[in-house]
Amino acid sequence: MLIFHTADWHLGNIFHRHDRLAEHRHFFNWLIAQLREHQPDAMIVSGDVFDNANPSAAAESLFYEVLKEAIQAVEGLQIVIIAGNHDSAHRLEAPSPFLKANNIYVRGNVKRTESGAPDFDDLLLPLSSRRGSEAEVVCLALPYLRSSEYPSGLSVGDGIKYYVDGMLKALYRTDFKKLPIIAAAHFYAAGAKISEEHSERLVVGGQDAVLTRSVDKAVSYTALGHIHRRQCVDYDRQMWYSGSVLPLSFSEKHYNHGVNCVRVFEDGKCTVDHLQYTPLRRLRSIPEKGAASTAEVMEALAQLPNADERPNRDAWDYLEIRVREQQPEPTFLSEVTEVLKGKAIYFCRIVREMSVRNSDEQEVVVSNAALQITPLEMAQRFYRQRFPGEMPQEMLDRFTQAMN
Repeated sequence: MLIFHTADWHLGNIFHRHDRLAEHRHFFNWLIAQLREHQPDAMIVSGDVFDNANPSAAAESLFYEVLKEAIQAVEGLQIVIIAGNHDSAHRLEAPSPFLKANNIYVRGNVKRTESGAPDFDDLLLPLSSRRGSEAEVVCLALPYLRSSEYPSGLSVGDGIKYYVDGMLKALYRTDFKKLPIIAAAHFYAAGAKISEEHSERLVVGGQDAVLTRSVDKAVSYTALGHIHRRQCVDYDRQMWYSGSVLPLSFSEKHYNHGVNCVRVFEDGKCTVDHLQYTPLRRLRSIPEKGAASTAEVMEALAQLPNADERPNRDAWDYLEIRVREQQPEPTFLSEVTEVLKGKAIYFCRIVREMSVRNSDEQEVVVSNAALQITPLEMAQRFYRQRFPGEMPQEMLDRFTQAMN
């Protein structure tokens, strides 16, 4: 069987105040083209379909449009969707009866038996090829688990093992017990490489890290979501993150994006190929590495293309500025704002670096990179929450003056 593995769509994501609907549409156009070309038997979406539990109407509408286009592009396609930590499990599952009629299976919550134990049978999804009706693989569809869903006293890793073992025991009682097994899950696998800005919302100290041996070797391929960097965390067990479809922080700007193309054979062995996708908008840093002086930054900004040279606004780059200051320069933001007027760019943030001396009189570089919002951005957000439209220019000028 041929299976597409994708994850971490984060529909509805707002990137430094900028809406990403056009970027997501661009990715889905690419995805539908890949489905038409490769004609997979199934597609797994391993969580974080949405960026938050209460997505916009536009984000939800795009989600259902994509599902409709996918099943039209590939006759007989089966789609497995699990909830991630960003998703509302109940909201994701709400239309399940309608989706199931179109071979789209959603697992957001863990159902319970009358005794209160997890209903492991509900998490087993036999999948067939498009050419026949007989099941050829079984998918263990495990949504993101919150602490209340583990038996009391178990760690995250032990909890994952408890669920995987429970699903396997349930499988071995069925007629599908000899079929190859794949798993879909959403967790942080120990040893996975993560972004510097931790946009995956990991627990500080790595307490939510799961050892790869928590997934039994009987599983041929594990389709993971949660970590945004595409990578294999255990080649023996073929445990893969397909990666996010778009970069979600500037520390992810060099990540590869796309889908994993997994071929599962009758003996349980599998091969993994990558179909690479190039996002519509690029993440751009000035300078590309390190930080530059204010004069160097201003010179580079002046060289950016003008808006009239690039009429397609949807394809403009995102920009962060990394400036090295010898002393605080309060007028720098207003100078940047002025020079960027009419440029074909989406300005996101300024990362300021400054050399200071610590308690041992050693010179160290400190940065505001962890701050995702400037005072002006915070004021603009507050204004939008209270009043319709954007903050008027006169108020922007006054705020900038006060801030400076």
